[in-house]
Amino acid sequence: MKFSLKLQKYFYITLLTLLNILLSSTFIIYSDKWYIYIFILALGSFINSISVILLLIRKLLAKNNKHLIYRQNPKNYTYIIPCYNENESELQHSLDSLVNQRIIEDDKRSFIIICDGKVKGSDSIISTDNILKNILNIQKQSKKYNYCTADTKTNSIELFRGEYKQVPFILMIKDINYGKRDSITLVRRLCNLYNQSKTEHDMISSELINYFNKYFKKIYKNKVEYLIGIDADTIFEYTCTYELIKKIDYSDDNVKGCVGFVDVIKENKFSLFILYQYAEYVVAQCIRRQAQSKITHKVSCLSGCNQLLKICEETCGDIILNKFNYLPKEDENIFNHIRSYASEDRNHVCLMLSMFPYVQTVQAMGAIAYTHVPFNFNVLLSQRRRWSLGSTTNDMLLIYMPGINFFERVSAFINVFVYSFNPFIVIASVLFLKILFTQPSYLLLFLSTLIMIPLLYVILIPIFIKPMIFKDALYFYLSYIFFLICGMTTSRHNTYKILIYYINISIFHLLPYLRNPFIFAVYTFKTCNTSSTNSSLGSFLISLLSSIII
Repeated sequence: MKFSLKLQKYFYITLLTLLNILLSSTFIIYSDKWYIYIFILALGSFINSISVILLLIRKLLAKNNKHLIYRQNPKNYTYIIPCYNENESELQHSLDSLVNQRIIEDDKRSFIIICDGKVKGSDSIISTDNILKNILNIQKQSKKYNYCTADTKTNSIELFRGEYKQVPFILMIKDINYGKRDSITLVRRLCNLYNQSKTEHDMISSELINYFNKYFKKIYKNKVEYLIGIDADTIFEYTCTYELIKKIDYSDDNVKGCVGFVDVIKENKFSLFILYQYAEYVVAQCIRRQAQSKITHKVSCLSGCNQLLKICEETCGDIILNKFNYLPKEDENIFNHIRSYASEDRNHVCLMLSMFPYVQTVQAMGAIAYTHVPFNFNVLLSQRRRWSLGSTTNDMLLIYMPGINFFERVSAFINVFVYSFNPFIVIASVLFLKILFTQPSYLLLFLSTLIMIPLLYVILIPIFIKPMIFKDALYFYLSYIFFLICGMTTSRHNTYKILIYYINISIFHLLPYLRNPFIFAVYTFKTCNTSSTNSSLGSFLISLLSSIII
C-alpha cells in the first residue's frame, strides 16, 4: 500500500516528535542515570574525535616532502557553468576568473554555459539568457535542438558558440526550466558521447549530439579528459583549476573526482552572516571532508561550485546518470523525492561510490574558489533546509546501499541519528550541564576530554591544517567564537520549531563538542577543587566562568 507525500510527511514528523519527547522525558525523569544516555550525546563528538586523531597521526607520520610538485602534462578540459537567475556582475566575474586561470603550455579548454530557462533575477533588468548574450556579444539567431527530460517530455535548446576573451564557448539556453540536475546530466552525457564517438542516444537528438561532437573535435582533436564544475556566482582563485588537475594527476587511477576548497566572499567581513558561515565552511571542510579525503578516499560531496570529474563511465555514463536523473513518481518514498531536488552533487557521488566501490574521490585544499553566501535570514534558512534534508537523505543511502566503506557507513548513520534526535540532544545537553555542577565525577571529566579533541584541532587549523597569515588567523578565531555562540543560542531558540516542522525547516544543530568548551573548563576547575586542597584561584575562576555561562 502506497501513501501520498503529504501523509508520509506528517507520519515522519509525528514519529520523530514522539521519539524525541519520549527520550527527553525519560532523561528528565531519570537524570541520575545520565550515563545511559551519554552514548547518544557523545556520538557526534566520538566520530569527530576519531577523525581528528587519525588525521593528526597521518600528518605526523607523513614524509616531509619539501620539493614542490608541478603539473607536467597538458590536458583537455571543459568548464560547465549552470546559470539560472544570476546578475550581470556575478556572471562577468565568474567567467573572467576562468579566463585568467593558470594553465600550462598546450592545455586546451572551453566553456559550456547552460542557462536553465529564461528567468529574470530579482536584481536584474533583463533575463539571464539576455545578460549572457550581451556578455558574450552574441547577435545572431540560433536553430533549436531537442532532448528528453527526466519526465520523458521534450525540451528545446538554443545553441550559440564563439570565443570569450580567446576561450571557446558554447552557450546553451533551455526553453523551459528543469533545474540544475537536468542541466549537468545533459552536459555530462554529451561529453561522454563525444569521448565514445557516438552519434545517437535515446534521450538526445542526433542533431544536438553532432553539433557538440563537431565543436569538441575542432577544439580538442582527441578526448576531453576533465569536466570542471563552477556555479555562476562563484569565483575561482588564479590557481584553482591548476590545483584540481594536479591533485588528480598525482593520485591513484581510481580517483574519478576531486573537490576544491570553498571559501566565502567577504563583502562585509564583520557581517554576522559572514562570520557565522565562514567558520562553518572552514571547519566542515577541514574535519569531515579532510578525513574522507585523507583516510577513506571517499569524499561524499563534490561541491558543484568547485569540482572536477574525469569524463568516464563511472561519472558520466548512462548507468549512473539514469539513476541520478531519475524522477520519482508521486506516490514514491518521500526520501526519494527529497533526493531528487536537494543536494544533487552529493547524490551523484553517493550513487557512484555504491555502484562502483573501487572509485575514490579526494579534496584539493589548494584549489580555492570563492562563493557568495546568504545575507538574509530567510534565505539562509531556505538554503539550510535544502542542505540538511539533502545531506541527511543521501547519508541514508550510504547506510544501506552496497559497496560503501565501513567508516563512511558508520559516519553516515551517526549523521542521520544526530539529525533525527537533535531536539532531544539539545534538551539533554542543557540537563547535562546541570549534572556537571551537581554531580561531579572523574568519569564526566574524562568524557568532557573527548569533547575537547576536535576543538583543539580547530585551534590548529590556521597553523597546520590550512595555514593562514596572522591577520587571517585572528579573523578565523573571531568567526569561530561567534559560530560557537550562535550554535548555543539558535539551537535552543528553534527547538519548538524543529518539533513541529521537523522536515520543513532548517535545523541549526551544532555537534555536541562545539557547545561545550566552557563546560569542560568549568568542570575541570570544579572537580580539581573538590578533590584537593582549597584553591582560591580555582574558586575564583569557577565563579567567573559559572557567571558567564549561567
